[in-house]
Amino acid sequence: MKKPMIALTARIGDFQGQNRIFDNQTYFDAVALGGGIPALVNYGSDEDYEVIAERFDGLLVTGGEDLDPALFHQLAHPSVEVTDPRMDTLDLELIRRFAAKGKPILGICRGIQSINVAFGGTLIQDLNTQYPAMRPAGHQQHKAEPKPAMDAPFHDNTFVEGTLLYELFGPWHAVNSFHHQNIDRVADGFVVSSWSEDGLAEAIEKDKILAVQWHPERLTADPSHRAIFETFVRQCQK
Repeated sequence: MKKPMIALTARIGDFQGQNRIFDNQTYFDAVALGGGIPALVNYGSDEDYEVIAERFDGLLVTGGEDLDPALFHQLAHPSVEVTDPRMDTLDLELIRRFAAKGKPILGICRGIQSINVAFGGTLIQDLNTQYPAMRPAGHQQHKAEPKPAMDAPFHDNTFVEGTLLYELFGPWHAVNSFHHQNIDRVADGFVVSSWSEDGLAEAIEKDKILAVQWHPERLTADPSHRAIFETFVRQCQK
């Protein structure tokens, strides 16, 4: 069967004084391991976004920095590190266009936040000050100090029966979340399929869209996490 082409959303960062366009190698490796062909796509015009959505079989919305809170009609918290607005546009335009064409979408870390905002949801901008369940110094799960290794799970999530993630993980599994923001109001039509131990929504699903707050691309040695990419690629082949 023909391998599907998967678009990975580019990120913009400073490297030796110059902007660079990149995605971490782990995203490419995970898609390839799942049986797809990953390709980086950059910001552009409306016409470019439409061509990308037409030509690629699926979309992976990758991790990164904060979204502009203006996108969900809020003033920015002092902790927000707003990045290049072209990155916000890239994510939201591609999410909406791939969804309109009924093509599979997988979101990771910032990706779940972009997907939620793209469909009208909102975010907790700063977990340490805006989420009542957080300890004053930051919960070990979400803002651990010193920062745990990103390629090892370090807290447990529960999974909701009847969802795709429950099929892959069962009732609970260890994950590796690194974030200071999170979903607040879930976008209409989505169901929460995973919860952290302190009550944060860490995964949402709808039709051919799956998004997780943690980093499964760094845990592909684990069969359940690898299955996220295998399932995504199979959906992109149909």
